[in-house]
Formats: sequence, C-alpha cells, structure tokens
Amino acid sequence: MIGNMALNKYKDDYETVVTTGEDGREHEEIVYRGDYYEIPLDEADLFRFKRNSLLLLAVIIVLHIAGGFLNNRGMYQMYVAIPYALAFFPLLYLTEGILRLPKEKRKYRRDEIGNSFERMKTSSWVFFVFLGIGVLGDIFFLLFIADGNRIDLDIFYLLIEVLVVAAVYAIIHSQRKINPTISETKEQL
Repeated sequence: MIGNMALNKYKDDYETVVTTGEDGREHEEIVYRGDYYEIPLDEADLFRFKRNSLLLLAVIIVLHIAGGFLNNRGMYQMYVAIPYALAFFPLLYLTEGILRLPKEKRKYRRDEIGNSFERMKTSSWVFFVFLGIGVLGDIFFLLFIADGNRIDLDIFYLLIEVLVVAAVYAIIHSQRKINPTISETKEQL
C-alpha cells in the first residue's frame, strides 16, 4: 500500500506508449513526460556535495549510535529516550536521500529530485528537531532531576548529541545553495 502511494505521487509524469514491433507484437513502453530539473552545481561541486554529505552522515551515524551505548541515567527518562529512538527514522530517510544523490551533472526527473534532494532536506530537518528535543530533555534532566552523582556520562552523552546536532546543521546549511529549478527544455541531456 505504501509503495503504491509513493508511485502515485509521480504517476502523472509518466505515460504508457503502446508500439507495434517488427514481429507484429504490441510492446508497452513507459515514457517520462514530466518536467526536467536542473541543479545549480557543476560536476565538481556535485561530487564535493555528495562526498561531504556522506562523510557527515558517517559521523552522525557513529556518534548517534555511540550515544545510545552510554549507560547514562538520562537515557532512562522517557523525554530523552523516546526522541533518541525516534530520531532513527529520519536518519534512515536521510541516509536513503544521500545515497540517492546523483553522480553526474544532467537534467533530472521529478522523482529523482524528490527521492534525493527533497528527501534529504525534509528528513534532515525532522532529524534536527528530534535531536533538539532529546538534547533539551537531557539538559532538563541534568538541571532538575540529576542529583549530581554520575552525571559525567550524561554530560558526555550531551556532548555527543550536540556534535550530532552540529553535523546535521552542517548538512542543512550545505543544502541551502541547492534549489532545483525546472529546465527550459523538455529533453534530458
């Protein structure tokens, strides 16, 4: 059901064309009829953007998982643990969006833009919000609930998550210069 909903989002961009082959049989071919988009980056900048995004993603994944392995007392609080766990969903979509970033400069279909650049932009903001809620929850725990014993792990967890927030902000900031625009021509390069 969900897969069909994702396909239906771009269904108006495609058309089924029936042709008759040399052997007399009818062949169905799916042809893209939607708009093509351009990215305001040259090939070197596109490669650099993808490389930097992958490196930041690796740092985010390692630090976010490492923060979960700490045995800090704040993680036993619902307002710290739930945002931490829920943050893995947008992290998954962020990973998928970064892995789908194009390798070469050309004109892109709407589904290519939506499954890479737009997915990356949306999921990074949602991830940023969940991380912010978790960091605020841990700060609340440190200020009002922790009694001063064994707070070193909570401070270390907070430091790790602040580094993750900084890395996610770096991804968000790097996306600001990328605004896909509709190409003037209807054909792909």
